[in-house]
Amino acid sequence: MVDILEGAEPFAFEGNDIGVLVVHGFTGCPQSMRYLGEELNKRFGFTVVGPRLPGHGTSVDDMATTGCADWIGEADRALKELASRTKKVFVTGLSMGGTITLNLAWRHKDIVQGIAPISAAFGVLNEPMAEAMFLNPMPDRLPGVGSDVKDPTVTELAYTEVPTSCLGELTNLIMGTSTMMKEITCPALIIQSRDDHVVPARNADLILAEISSDDKRLLWLNESYHVATLDNDKDLIVDQVGTFFQALAAA
Repeated sequence: MVDILEGAEPFAFEGNDIGVLVVHGFTGCPQSMRYLGEELNKRFGFTVVGPRLPGHGTSVDDMATTGCADWIGEADRALKELASRTKKVFVTGLSMGGTITLNLAWRHKDIVQGIAPISAAFGVLNEPMAEAMFLNPMPDRLPGVGSDVKDPTVTELAYTEVPTSCLGELTNLIMGTSTMMKEITCPALIIQSRDDHVVPARNADLILAEISSDDKRLLWLNESYHVATLDNDKDLIVDQVGTFFQALAAA
């Protein structure tokens, strides 16, 4: 057993028979998705679940013992549990959670009715992360990538360091997911901040071009950085994601 940081706990908000899975990002925790989850439940009545991915919201040492199979495995478990008690299920996720959102849409076409990846890590890394992949010797840890937020009053609960063993796992997740993008056909609302210091904004254009969904849309955010779910555009995200999923559920 590991101790979970205060505020990093997984959450669930019971609502109607429409389920929404919300997935946090790399080195972050459910805290970054709690506002979105709470408001989707309050404003739209959805049943919302926000899992804590293994190794997150505990310690950097704990994270170093996990990998992409663990992260995907927990998202799978939460998705199937939610689907077992709701009629329709949708998925939204931030950063690596956005990558996992895409991955779930590809692997669970029979379950996932629509997706909203937010600042999703896809095919293009930012310069510091790309350079880190070629360090020799490779250190055990590197500076963290969390809390890229424009609002000065807000802080993301995320690690200040990244275990480098997990960088390779993140790359494997991104590469594995990117090879199957053409097989994603469910409706998609792609959300991306124009000024993102963690995930280059052009990832959003790549996702839009790669997926095969007939209904695919791109929402640009102008007042937020990477962790947009906690930033100045957080209510815009709630309204757009909620309205998108609500319309799909009623169709």
